[in-house]
Amino acid sequence: MSKIIDVSHHQGDIDWSKASKEVDLAIIRTQYGTNTIDRKYIRNIEECKKYKVPFGVYIYVTFRNETEALTQAKDFYNRAQGYKPLFYVVDVEESFGASIQNIVKGTQAFIDYLKIKGVKVGLYTGHHFYKPYKMDTVKNYDFLWIPRYSGTSALGKKPDFPCDLWQFTDKGSVQGIKGNVDLNILNSNKPLSWFTNVVNANEEGLTMDQYKELKKEMENLRKLVEGKVDLQSDSNVAATHKDAWDWAIREGIIKGDGKNMNPTGALTRQQMATMLKRYYDKYCNN
Repeated sequence: MSKIIDVSHHQGDIDWSKASKEVDLAIIRTQYGTNTIDRKYIRNIEECKKYKVPFGVYIYVTFRNETEALTQAKDFYNRAQGYKPLFYVVDVEESFGASIQNIVKGTQAFIDYLKIKGVKVGLYTGHHFYKPYKMDTVKNYDFLWIPRYSGTSALGKKPDFPCDLWQFTDKGSVQGIKGNVDLNILNSNKPLSWFTNVVNANEEGLTMDQYKELKKEMENLRKLVEGKVDLQSDSNVAATHKDAWDWAIREGIIKGDGKNMNPTGALTRQQMATMLKRYYDKYCNN
């Protein structure tokens, strides 16, 4: 099970050299409203970067109306954007005396402001808060995060509402962290890679942007070589290669009927890439 934690200065000085060995994603608080800045957020972010722990950020909001919500949204974004977090979360779980209507309007304004910035946005709200304060009417966020505890560090009853992250305990244990820490688990069809922007779990990692760029380049290569494999030729396949040639044609690794192509012609790197991609799609991408 992936260990997804959320932390603030309440966890003190985390030993990220140890925590990084079992934490797959960290969600770091930057502030409580606009006046209380988390005393450890810079350290936590810098340590996550140092030990290659993917991280997002969150703010515990205290707004009472739309104007205050926008002020906090701007402060939150300006404080965090330089660190390039994977996503931003607005934590709405208290009314602070505001009406339900103002809470909904403020939350929506907060989310919309961040979305205009082109970042991934999450909404965290209490299980007890979600329906009574009409958080179910808020739109435009990318993922929903809801807590529901069992009273222990074990998984209990899931949230009653569909959500992408489930904070299942505040009594979790992670090496490098003294005392308890919140633990979360994936609770929808969004994989961990959706939050971390990592497609392959290898040492270097392939980001989602890199993956999309690779797909784009492969499509360009496909268009470049399209039709070229069907050039007619009088060349014959050597007997020692005929079985492999026939197999490649039969399996679609090389396109065409295999008779009117040039089996002895030079193979470009882009043609090789296309053939390897066809092979991968057919035999490896299951």
